[in-house]
Amino acid sequence: MKKIDQLMAELGFNKDAPDSVKEAFIKHLIKASTGVNVTTPSEKREIEANPTRVVQFKAPQQLAFDFIEETTPRPKTGKKAVS
Repeated sequence: MKKIDQLMAELGFNKDAPDSVKEAFIKHLIKASTGVNVTTPSEKREIEANPTRVVQFKAPQQLAFDFIEETTPRPKTGKKAVS
């Protein structure tokens, strides 16, 4: 089994790239292969440093559309119908 640095070298990834770029690449590989969204170490540090900036999402809600025809009368245009 190959190590992640060997795989990245084969893909032409720059060893001198910033850690955040490496994390983003690995995060993408994990998401693409397993469908799991992971939190990277730099994201964890950012959350710990700025806990007030973290957005808490509410539980998802199903959208509902009411397609009942409106009973509001149409505005008059002032034009008469041609007979």
